[in-house]
Amino acid sequence: MISYLSAALLALIGLTRLMTVRTGPKHLVTFFLSMAAALAISAEGTVRLLGDDLLPRLVTNALQLLAMRALVQLVRSTRSPEKPTAFWPIAVCWILMVLCYLDFAPHRLEAGTSGFQWRWSIVAYQVILTAYAVTCLVMFIRTLARSAAGRPRGTFRTGLRILVCAAVATIGWVLFSGLPSLWLEITDLADLDFLPRARLLGLCAMVLWVLGGLFTTWDGALRLARAWKGIRAVTPLWKELVAAQPQIALPLRHDLEFTLYRRVIEIRDGLLALRAHVPPHLGEWLRTPVDEPTRAAAELAAALVMREAGRSWPHRPHRDAHPGMREESAWLSAVSSAFKHSVVVREVRERAVAEVA
Repeated sequence: MISYLSAALLALIGLTRLMTVRTGPKHLVTFFLSMAAALAISAEGTVRLLGDDLLPRLVTNALQLLAMRALVQLVRSTRSPEKPTAFWPIAVCWILMVLCYLDFAPHRLEAGTSGFQWRWSIVAYQVILTAYAVTCLVMFIRTLARSAAGRPRGTFRTGLRILVCAAVATIGWVLFSGLPSLWLEITDLADLDFLPRARLLGLCAMVLWVLGGLFTTWDGALRLARAWKGIRAVTPLWKELVAAQPQIALPLRHDLEFTLYRRVIEIRDGLLALRAHVPPHLGEWLRTPVDEPTRAAAELAAALVMREAGRSWPHRPHRDAHPGMREESAWLSAVSSAFKHSVVVREVRERAVAEVA
C-alpha cells in the first residue's frame, strides 16, 4: 500500500508540474511519472498479480533509468546554450539489460542460489543498471547544489536542497538494491530479506523526492490558484466588454496565468475605448458617496448605454493602471463584482437608459 501511495503522490506532482509548465522542457514531469510507474510495477501486489519477479524488475529498472536520464536532461537544460542529451546511451543500456534478461530468465527457478547470483548475465545486468544511474545522479547533484546556492530564501530553494538530499539517498539505494549479488555475498542477509530492505530504502528516497517536488511546485501551484481565482473574478466584466467591443479580444491560449494577463489587457483596452462615452454629469446620479471600484463600474454601465445610443463627450480623463499585475487584477476584480452586484450601478444604468429614452 505504501508503494502505491508513494506512486500516486509522485504521479500527482508530475501532473502538477505538467499543468504549471505548459511550455518548455518537461524533464521533471518525465522523472516523476517514470518513478511513479516504477514504484507501482515493483509493488508486492503487482508482482503477485503478474506471478513473476524478474519481468516486473526489468520493466521497473528500465523506467528508473529513464527517470535518471530525465535528471541529466534537466541539469543540461540549465546551461546556456542548452546542451542536448544523447539518447543512445540509455538505448544501449536497455538493449544490454534485455539481452542479459533473456539469458537468466530461463533459469528463474534457480533464483536465490549462489550460482544464479554470480551468473555473468546477472552481474552484467547489475553493473549496467548501477553505473548508469549513479552517473546520472552525480551529474544532477553537482548542478542542482550550485543552483540552490544561488537562489534566494524561500520554498523553492528549500525544495532544491531536499531534492539534493533525495538524490544522495537514491545513490545509496541504487548501490544497495542494484548490486544484490555483492551484498548477499558479504552480508548474512537471505534473498527473501534483501528485497524488503531494498524496497524500504527506495521508499525513503521517494519520500524525499516527494517532499522536494512539493516544495518546488508549491509556488507554481499557488500562482495557478491565484490566476484561476482572478480569471473567475474578472470574467463578468470581461464578457460585458468583449460583447460590446469584440475587436479587443486577443488570440486564445490555454495557459491560466497568460489567460488572466490577457483578460486584464482586454478589459483595460475596453475601458479606454469607452471612456469618451462616460457622461460628465454621472456624479449627479450617485446619491451617496461610493468607493472607487463602484464608481468605475457605474461609469462603465453608463458608458455602455451611451455608446449604444451614439453619445460621447471628448477629453474624458481616465484612471492610470496599477503598476503590478496582481494589484491591477485585484482592482478589476472589485470593479467586476460591483458591476455585477451593486445597487448603485443598477440605478446608474437605469438613469442612463431613461436619459437616452
